[in-house]
Amino acid sequence: MIRPPPNYKLDRKNGLYTTDLWDDIRELTSGYFAGDEPIRTKDKTRFHKQQTSMNVLLRIILSSSKSGDTILDPFSGTGTTSLVATQLHRKSISIDNSPRNIDCIKNRIEKIRNVDRVDRFYYSYRHTKNLDEIWGDTKRVKRDCQTTLN
Repeated sequence: MIRPPPNYKLDRKNGLYTTDLWDDIRELTSGYFAGDEPIRTKDKTRFHKQQTSMNVLLRIILSSSKSGDTILDPFSGTGTTSLVATQLHRKSISIDNSPRNIDCIKNRIEKIRNVDRVDRFYYSYRHTKNLDEIWGDTKRVKRDCQTTLN
């Protein structure tokens, strides 16, 4: 059992809940206030109602795989899982029964928008042991991160 740290905001007799560990990520499904991240149609409505945020999938993939592993997403939607996995040097298998979604996934991976770049989150994970091993090729990311900090 993992005990909460001293002065933790929630009193937990039985240790931390998974949801406690993720409360730093704004919305698990890139909700109404998700900014530019959700894919939108020409009339500005959301392309897919349950597009998961990059930050959630980044954390899941970093904590459960290493560079070179294969990530499976059997209900791919807009392809956020594959988009994150690809940038983290994982192989990715996306499955979806909608031709519209499949086209969206292909387009997202072929031309990555700035808002879809995972390297913008690298600095947040800088204290993680073996980050280079689990993130993948970090030479460019570290250089960009240093430039941003200076």
